[in-house]
Amino acid sequence: MIGKPIDSPWLYESAGPRSGWVAACITFLLATSSIVFIEPAPYDLIAIALLGLLLVNGHRFSRDLQMPVLLLGCFVAGNMLAATVSDDPAATVRSLSIRLYMGLTWLLLVSVVLVDPYRMLKAIWLGYMVAAVIATLWGGLEYLGVLPGEQWQGGLRAKGPFKDPNVYGPFLVPAAIYALSQILGQPWRRIIIYFSLFLLFVLGILLSFSRGAWMNFAVSFMLFSSITVWTATAHRQRITWLLAGTVICAIVAFAIVAAVSTDVVGDRFFQRATLVQKYDTAEGGRFDTQLEALAMVGRNPLGVGPGRSDDAFGLEPHNLYLHSLTEGGWLAGLGLLGFLAWHMLNGLGAVSRRWPLRPQATVILACTAGTLLQSFFIDSTHWRHLWLLLALLGAISLSERRDRRETQLGLMSKSRF
Repeated sequence: MIGKPIDSPWLYESAGPRSGWVAACITFLLATSSIVFIEPAPYDLIAIALLGLLLVNGHRFSRDLQMPVLLLGCFVAGNMLAATVSDDPAATVRSLSIRLYMGLTWLLLVSVVLVDPYRMLKAIWLGYMVAAVIATLWGGLEYLGVLPGEQWQGGLRAKGPFKDPNVYGPFLVPAAIYALSQILGQPWRRIIIYFSLFLLFVLGILLSFSRGAWMNFAVSFMLFSSITVWTATAHRQRITWLLAGTVICAIVAFAIVAAVSTDVVGDRFFQRATLVQKYDTAEGGRFDTQLEALAMVGRNPLGVGPGRSDDAFGLEPHNLYLHSLTEGGWLAGLGLLGFLAWHMLNGLGAVSRRWPLRPQATVILACTAGTLLQSFFIDSTHWRHLWLLLALLGAISLSERRDRRETQLGLMSKSRF
């Protein structure tokens, strides 16, 4: 059993000397994760290089990863099979290669976290917060027109070092929820620092003017708050969080009202703050394309090939699940659905039991659920932070199983004496 007091949720242990340089590399890797306006992004190159370096140095994968790796293999195999029928090999090879290294980054992160969950989680969140700060400051300066050149948005939608505001906004959601989680039970200095970061990321999400990102944040916040209250060990803790949550909501609401009171932000906000836009319901728009993609799933079990949905329908389906089924066929789509379901079901187990990493599991499960819900309205197949969240959720779930087994063995050993 992990030899740490159960009441100290944010604890980190070391699995050995080698974990030190691996953790440093992981922090650097995650610190670059928001700089993705070029491809391959620095994050991709560093991740693949680090995976190769670890394998050369004897890194091994846990047997506990057999089921998710099998499901991920079905997703990859389906996409490779669909690639053989593609009408545009160049577009297909590019899209297929991205999916391959997304899977490899998942394998890298889930395996290193399993080796040393406490230290690696700390390293990952440190790097991710650095990346989120870089992205938010970049996006804010860009939005205000301070940055010169093509990156300037001039009061339209902030996107920072991303290609798309619809990825920039969701990327900031896990950072915001993690910052919020660090406020609980901390000294005033840490509360001020992390709450300031929380507000900074919320502002970044707002300036992305992404309806999906707003929904993602709202769902993740509500799930995090609900699980935190549900898993509290004392009535006083529940009351404290309910009061704190109310105050936080009031402050966030005040900050948003103050931001939209300016003309340049307010006009864009009210333009975007509608449930349905014209391009969603127009003929040939998002919803029409999704219906056409759904029909295509039944007619074409092999799929149209990675990267080919845009040409097949005239517009991408804007749905992760339909996207995987139409492009990769039944094998890829069902493999991905099973892969996602495995993570979510095991993640529920990780937040249901009182153990040191349950607060971490709560943050990760809430953010993963928010992102997967948003994925009904956008294709997130190539989102690096989605694969990161899945890796963290998988690793922390398997770590909970391991902790439970060791606890049971420890109790059995004690009962013999």
